Amino acid sequence: MPTIDTRSLQLGDILITSADNTVSHCGIVGDTTSVNTPKGKVDRADMIYHATSKGIKLDDASGWAGTNVGVFRMRGLANLTVGGKPARSVIAAAAAKLAARCHYSPGRAIFKSWTGTSDFGSSAKGRVKKYLERLGADGPFTIAVYCSEFVVLSYQLAAKGDENQPFFIDLDGKHTLPKDLRNWLLQRAKGGTWQVMGELVN
Repeated sequence: MPTIDTRSLQLGDILITSADNTVSHCGIVGDTTSVNTPKGKVDRADMIYHATSKGIKLDDASGWAGTNVGVFRMRGLANLTVGGKPARSVIAAAAAKLAARCHYSPGRAIFKSWTGTSDFGSSAKGRVKKYLERLGADGPFTIAVYCSEFVVLSYQLAAKGDENQPFFIDLDGKHTLPKDLRNWLLQRAKGGTWQVMGELVN
C-alpha cells in the first residue's frame, strides 16, 4: 500500500486502523493547527476527532501514524461547496459540533453495532433527522455514539441529511462497524468516487 504523511492530510479525511476485518477504530480529520514553515504560517489539517472509551477526543495525527492506519478521501471533495462554503470545512465543522454534543457509549459499540444492518433505511433516515433537529436546539442533550458512527454522522449532518449530496455516506451509523465503513469506502474506491490515499506515516 502507498503511504501518506500527516502533512498531506485534508479536512474530512477518514482514518481507519487495522487492515483486517475484525476489531478496528476510526476517526475523521476535523481541525487544523498553525505551523511555521519557510513560507510563513500555514494551517495544517492534522487533528483527528474520534469517539473513544475516554470520551470524544481531538488528537494530533502523529499519534495515529505508523499504526497500520488507512486514509480514505472522497475524490473531488476539495472542489465541492455547501452553501457557498468549502465542503471539507463544513464536514469538519459538523464533526466539531457533534463532538461537543455527544458521548461515547460502550454498550452501543459492543451491542448495537453488531445488530441490524448498516443499510441506510427508514430508521437511519429518521435518526439523522432527529439529530439534525437536536443540533439546532438550545436545550442541553447528548447523543450516544461509537467511533465509526461518529464519522458517518459527521458526513450525514454536514449534508443536512441530503442523500443527493455527493459526499453523503449512505450507511446506518448505529449499525456500522469500522470494517463496514472500510468496506463501503473500498467499494467506492473501485468506482472512483473515493480514494485510498495510503497508510499514514509521520
